[in-house]
Amino acid sequence: MVQKVKQGKVKIFQPWVLILNFFGVALNILFSMALRETDLPFYMDTVGTLIVSALGGLIPGIVTALGTNLFNFFLDGESIYYASLNMIIAVAAAIFFSREKTKINPVVRHIVFVIVLALVGGGLGSFVTIFLYGTTTDSPMLSDIVNGLMDAFKIRPVLSFIAATFITDLLDKTFSLLLAYLIIFMVPKKIKDKVKLSHWYQTPLDGEDLKRYRRNVRPSSSIGIRMSTILIISMVFTATIISVISLVDYRTTAMEWLAGTAEQFATLASREIDPERVEDFLKYGEEAPGYLETKERLSIIRDSSMDIAFLYVYKVDKDGCHVVFDLDSYLEDGTFVEGDPPGTVVDYEMAFLPYLDDMLLGRSVPSVLMQDYYGHFVTTAIPVFNANHDCVCYTITNVGLESVYDYTRPFLIRVLILFSGFFILTVVLAVWITRYRVVMPIVSITQYANEFVTSDDTDDSSLRKIESLNIRTGDEIELLYRAICKMTGDTVAQMNDIRAKSQSIAKLQNGLIITMADMVESRDSDTGAHIQKTAAYVRIILQGLKKNGYYTEKLTDKYMNDVEMSAPLHDVGKIRIPDAILNKPGKLTPEEFEIMKSHTTAGKNFLENAISTVEGDNYLKEARNMAAYHHERWDGTGYPEGLHGQVIPLSARIMAVADVFDALVSPRIYKPAYPLDEAIEIIRDNAGKQFDPKVVEVFLEALPEVKKIMNKYKEA
Repeated sequence: MVQKVKQGKVKIFQPWVLILNFFGVALNILFSMALRETDLPFYMDTVGTLIVSALGGLIPGIVTALGTNLFNFFLDGESIYYASLNMIIAVAAAIFFSREKTKINPVVRHIVFVIVLALVGGGLGSFVTIFLYGTTTDSPMLSDIVNGLMDAFKIRPVLSFIAATFITDLLDKTFSLLLAYLIIFMVPKKIKDKVKLSHWYQTPLDGEDLKRYRRNVRPSSSIGIRMSTILIISMVFTATIISVISLVDYRTTAMEWLAGTAEQFATLASREIDPERVEDFLKYGEEAPGYLETKERLSIIRDSSMDIAFLYVYKVDKDGCHVVFDLDSYLEDGTFVEGDPPGTVVDYEMAFLPYLDDMLLGRSVPSVLMQDYYGHFVTTAIPVFNANHDCVCYTITNVGLESVYDYTRPFLIRVLILFSGFFILTVVLAVWITRYRVVMPIVSITQYANEFVTSDDTDDSSLRKIESLNIRTGDEIELLYRAICKMTGDTVAQMNDIRAKSQSIAKLQNGLIITMADMVESRDSDTGAHIQKTAAYVRIILQGLKKNGYYTEKLTDKYMNDVEMSAPLHDVGKIRIPDAILNKPGKLTPEEFEIMKSHTTAGKNFLENAISTVEGDNYLKEARNMAAYHHERWDGTGYPEGLHGQVIPLSARIMAVADVFDALVSPRIYKPAYPLDEAIEIIRDNAGKQFDPKVVEVFLEALPEVKKIMNKYKEA
């Protein structure tokens, strides 16, 4: 029994749990010994088990139950056969006391619990008693209840015994639970905290982590289930082999003992035979001198052992077995078997046929197994020699095997009952150790590692969360955990370094974009912070579209960032437009307008050349779309390609509204600024014609923010 200690130290034995176990065993023995002195059909040998299960948990409860039965076994020689039942009671008690916070009514819950205990102790216990000892009982009170149930309900003795045992055990468990609660109530809280067996080999998971653990672990895939299944199968296989070997060994030993008994009594009988009179006994029978006296002495030998079923004396000859003596016998079931008279010739016993030649020569033969109408026997034949060392007859004894067969079933039942007790103990220990020393650490590592991998925010807090598990199993799992902690720490350090470098690169990119845009704007004499304002309007439109649920598949965080970041480059193509056209105060001629329109394709080509130098996806692709298509119209009458509707890239449709609005409300060399209301009406009227209606909708909804941008740059 171990407890969790801090700072990764090796776990140590928890003395308070051991003390609790000794206390529970002593309490069980004290009550059971006190009640042995009475005639009451109560045992009260589970009070300590209930207390230990409540205070210490499952494992201490099972240890207490087994320890109690082992100790009592030396007192009565029987208690060990009920160990498995008391361990089941410990399991039920541990589950009951560990789940006190339930929605079930407390009274109903306790009634059900007591009934469960009585079903185990009284119900299953009565079956064990019946299998081992029958329905007899030493308790007058229990006998009265059995007889009363038989008379009242006219039921069989077995059913009456089971019902009576359940009723008395129901009272026993009720008193035991009440007494256990009384003692638990008297235990100080400080002691309760010390005797609780700590089962964690890591920092205990909180409620939410435990819920995730139960969701993540499926019975079909749990390593704990697999390991427990392998253990159970191995134990059952081992127990089966051991039981079969024990049974065979038991029967072999018993039969060897019976064969020795048969040989012993056959030898005694051979000494009562006068070899010189055998021929007279065969010829004259009971009239031969000494026949009746010899028969009487043989009867005394036969009756001196309950194991001897038949005793007879045969002279073995080629024509068969000649009866010298064949005693009348009474079998165990009372059947009377009359012996054959002297001189009768009977057939050879089938079991002795392989040794017939030896018996004709008067040699010793081994004991044999024999089966006939009267049953199964171990049969031994001892030769009787005369003064000339000639075999004159054989004394033969048959020892019945019914006693061996009768003891085989109880022996097998005892073996199975004993195995079931240690099976329960081993399985519970294996499941407990597997759960907290293997499954929980692995699941915790996997769960936290997955959170680290899938998290968008991989920082020191993720590392601290994994390190907080503090797994200390002292085996390969702990080594794996430490390796994962190191790998996670290295990953966090690398990610922080990459993040810092990315931020530097992003700042450099932003600086280059603004520089390029400023170079273009500096040639345009009256754009007036156009790139800053359009970028701000683009950001407002993007947020509005996402808020209203428009184009959700398109509007990822990355996409929105790319569009906003590259918005200042929408007019980068104007760097190719001559100053005379770009800053002309009057209206452009058709030829000049064609040159002005070419800034879209010029910007597209310029940015495509930049994109080709960088592998993979990058924000310049949206800059290219805005530069190329921000003068396309929703109705398809725009330039340079005459795209329409949603064929126009979304970023270009957003820039179209931002660009036109800023052009309307800002003064130009060729026009004064439009009033805000008039500019808004122009934008509204062109929804579905020049502009994407949804883009116009969210832009107009955000007019308060738009006005703030206008005022900000107007004051500047």
